[in-house]
Amino acid sequence: MAIQEISSCSIENGVVTVNGESVYAAVDESFSEFLKSAFKPLETSYPKYYKMDRLCQLAFLGAEYLLNASNFSFKEDEVALCFFNGLSSLDSDAKHQQLINEEAKVSPAIFVYTLPNIMMGEIAIKNKWYGENLLMLRPDFNFEEWALEADLLISSGKANYCLGGWVDVYQDHYQLKLYLVKAAGIKMNLDSI
Repeated sequence: MAIQEISSCSIENGVVTVNGESVYAAVDESFSEFLKSAFKPLETSYPKYYKMDRLCQLAFLGAEYLLNASNFSFKEDEVALCFFNGLSSLDSDAKHQQLINEEAKVSPAIFVYTLPNIMMGEIAIKNKWYGENLLMLRPDFNFEEWALEADLLISSGKANYCLGGWVDVYQDHYQLKLYLVKAAGIKMNLDSI
């Protein structure tokens, strides 16, 4: 089986692009300011967003823009999540280590985000999805490799759709490329990969 893209979202350098069209831009803001300001136009009431670390906020933000553009509603078990990431949770890990070094009180609110798969959990919880999920660490994003993993999740029969792609954050460097895909009904030749 092969997959078909339903919609896509990218976030980089202060710009949110959905299906190739810029839908939000705040290029002069710091990354942390951008995460707050880009969330407001979504008009989503989700106070927990402001407590998330920046990796989770970026993934959550991208998923919300993507899902708003898709205008789909899903059953709780028909969406798989498949994310690739390069630096794991290094951004939160560094903050956590800094607190330890300063002998400050270490907060569970920061510690919980020292696992990169928490970003998928935040998306799943908000959308009440209970499907399969996969997080893979890679040095960079390869769409073909991601598409193969998404196709395997869908063709396993455990999901009808897959949302995911690349989300990476460290300090003020951030990049997101998300896709919502479904089965295309075409047999894939896995021997050629």
